[in-house]
Amino acid sequence: MDSAQRGVMASPYSSHTKYQPAPYGNGNGSTRDREQKTKRGCHRRLCRIFTVALIFVIISVKRMYHRGKEHSYFDFLTGLSFDDVAVVTPADRRGAGGASASLSLTAIDKKYASAEDAHLVMFYNLYIPPNVTGQVNDEEDVVNGDVANAIHVIKDQMGQISSVLLRMEGEGGGVGSNGRNGEKVEKKGVVFYNLIGNEAAVPPREMSALCRKLHPRLECQRIQHYEDAGEEVTLQDLHDYCRSDHKPSSTNINRRRRVTYLHSKGSYHSQKENHIWRRIMTDAALHPSCLDPPTTNGTTCDICSAQFYIKYAIMFPGNMWTADCSYIRKLIPPLTDGEYERKKEASIERFLTLRMWGVLDATLDTDNAEHFGLGRYAWEHWVASSPHVRPCEVHTMEVGPLILLGKDPQGRKFGPEYYDWGMAPRRIEANLGGIRNARLKLLNSPNLSFREYYYMAGNLVKWFYLYGPEGVPSQDSWVWRVFPEGQRWKELVGQHGENAVEETVKASAPRFHSAFVSEDVRAAPDTSLQLFHDDDGLLSLSNPPLVVFYQILFPPDNKEKALAAVKSQFDVLSLGQFDNESGTFDQNRKILLYYTITGGRVQEVDLISNLCKEKSDRITCRQRGNYDAEGVYGENVHHLHAFCNVKPSYHVVYITNRLDDSLATKIKAITSAVMSTMCLPSEESCNVCGAEFYPLPFLHFTGNMFSASCGYVNKLMSPSTFENAMTDVAGAALVAEMKETYTTKLFPLGTRILGSYQHSIDHWIGAHPDLKPCDIAPTSTDKLDETILDQMKLYSRAPAPRRGSASPGYLVSNSEWRERESKSRLKRTISLREYYYLAGNIFRWKRLYDKLPNANSWVWEWFPDGQLWELAARTSGENAVNVLANQLSEQLALEEKLAQQLAIKDT
Repeated sequence: MDSAQRGVMASPYSSHTKYQPAPYGNGNGSTRDREQKTKRGCHRRLCRIFTVALIFVIISVKRMYHRGKEHSYFDFLTGLSFDDVAVVTPADRRGAGGASASLSLTAIDKKYASAEDAHLVMFYNLYIPPNVTGQVNDEEDVVNGDVANAIHVIKDQMGQISSVLLRMEGEGGGVGSNGRNGEKVEKKGVVFYNLIGNEAAVPPREMSALCRKLHPRLECQRIQHYEDAGEEVTLQDLHDYCRSDHKPSSTNINRRRRVTYLHSKGSYHSQKENHIWRRIMTDAALHPSCLDPPTTNGTTCDICSAQFYIKYAIMFPGNMWTADCSYIRKLIPPLTDGEYERKKEASIERFLTLRMWGVLDATLDTDNAEHFGLGRYAWEHWVASSPHVRPCEVHTMEVGPLILLGKDPQGRKFGPEYYDWGMAPRRIEANLGGIRNARLKLLNSPNLSFREYYYMAGNLVKWFYLYGPEGVPSQDSWVWRVFPEGQRWKELVGQHGENAVEETVKASAPRFHSAFVSEDVRAAPDTSLQLFHDDDGLLSLSNPPLVVFYQILFPPDNKEKALAAVKSQFDVLSLGQFDNESGTFDQNRKILLYYTITGGRVQEVDLISNLCKEKSDRITCRQRGNYDAEGVYGENVHHLHAFCNVKPSYHVVYITNRLDDSLATKIKAITSAVMSTMCLPSEESCNVCGAEFYPLPFLHFTGNMFSASCGYVNKLMSPSTFENAMTDVAGAALVAEMKETYTTKLFPLGTRILGSYQHSIDHWIGAHPDLKPCDIAPTSTDKLDETILDQMKLYSRAPAPRRGSASPGYLVSNSEWRERESKSRLKRTISLREYYYLAGNIFRWKRLYDKLPNANSWVWEWFPDGQLWELAARTSGENAVNVLANQLSEQLALEEKLAQQLAIKDT
């Protein structure tokens, strides 16, 4: 069905206007021109869909072909067949049914039995890219070519391990030696590794042979192959090993069970700096002081590496280390049930929400996925994620990033003189980048330091979300001493435990609040519903009253304006429902008014009661609540939802005097619009009607006043439940923006636009994917004035959206908005990921209702690339944005190339 048939104004995002900004106002092109453009647009749309499908098929066939080639190559090298081997992914290891979750401790003992008599136990995350060509440039120590580089990295690191074993043998009959009279004995090392990527490049047999060649007792045992994975799979295996029943044998280098984690840094990006850093990190993790750290002042180090940082995260940069298994067992498993990632991200969502509301802040640096530990960076934060970590390091204080990367301006190169073991943290004042002079700013403001994410506040949020009561640092922990305002936080944690941050938030009188009363204050459900049943007699009349829910708010700083708005709306209510066919108000149909009052003093409450009495011949009033708290302005939406639950065949009107200043002069017009017969909703074509509907920055009606069918309302979650869910979605959106899943070029994310806390009330009615909106006000908003009868004649009902895409209250200026929107529409790499288009809407629909709009929904016509989005969303859900971006990237490159060729041809 096209736009003309539906009565909807052509979308400014229709596919056939993709390459040009949509015209505003009336166009002056001929009908023939418009028809030709429409035909060309349809042709382009079909071509684009066909092109995407063709590219998808080509890519799939190409992957199958290359996978087949690798399979044959592997068979040729080893004489083995993998026909019956299932491909394993990290997702297979998440959840209760994953490999890690279902593996018993006995099975783990068997899996890692070769570590029983080992002096060194190492877990190695190995990545090998797909390219099979390449040469090593020994002079520059840089490898040109992917696989050749990876093999070079493997040989280099296994060589370092063999050197450590030889060094240990040279130490004679020391601790853990089986030798007698100090004679030298061979030491055993075991490397458990996961291979990610190109399986054919280094088969297990060749890897094992390489290790044995470097040292006769160096065993390299492959755990699993993954086509695509990160460090999490090997960290999970390491965690499994540490939680098993395996006991350290007498042959271990020391009596404590310690394990080393390494990865093949530089096998993905072959850069000289990466190779230098990898060698230094590997040497540090295998340093004697890391393998067997001394006890200092009665404290033993849990985990050791080259360096330990506390800014901008508690972590070991480079993520290579040796740790006690007794400590590793305290950590959340990296993969089991996806718990670590989920809780880690939830902690960041909470912080970003609190920062958005001005409670906490991150002054030291701009938003950075690496510093927050998002995505692949989460695994660099994992090992030091416990507040009970007792870290140590082996590098001296002089060793900074430039020496590590071989870029020291003084020409200093890393050597033995830079080793100096010690308990950490000791790089407290190290300059690690970030915003210039930020640390000085915090130093001069105890309050800012107290609220700083990268200090105690943020770390407590992470610890409490990750570990709950176990996330409370011990009284003698180093964290209270090291972080600014640590003593202040220590006292609060002593009082409130893992609730210390949330209690501090409450005490700070935050700007956010709930729009609803607590459940213990609200009337019992049975009592509430009985009040609606008391009106069954009225509602069963042949001409039943129009059911209106009215939220009245008296803000303490603007009671006079609020009272004026109430009087204006009562004037409209007393006139009755406007019948658009006759052009008159229906004097025979009364109004059944359920109202609540928020923030009203005795005189305001009495005034409302008197207005009801004065107009009792036209209005039957039912007061549903009177609340002192100014912010409780969502309760009547709750009552509306409850009414629809018991009266599903009715429709309801919602009005309020809580309007922005920009709408105060239009309050009569908006109220009369939603009460008119023209705005009666229906399940078939329009289930929610308002004066004006806008799809940006979120789906909403002007003034949040509407007329809705109870059939649609009953699909919505209760408003108070929605508030909690929407606040969670808002936090998730902030994280997704930081991860660059979505762009926000049209509007900056904020509390109102995201619907966080009390602002959720403005999102509630339009949040369901089954929304079928319509509006009746003229598209020229300046016609909405206070002359009711005159403006009523201008009403014209039509499916929405049919007006400018964003309401005036959200725009800086119309000209600036048009330019911004045109740029976003023209650049598909932006429009595809724009949160305010389908990317964000699909994200919200799936999170809130786990549902997508029907195939014939207006959203697929109105938003950019709607047809493509529908196909992707049906199969990929929230991840459709990434799937679609990947599939369209080649198409966009092809379109650009064709355009360049056409331009050359025309020239």
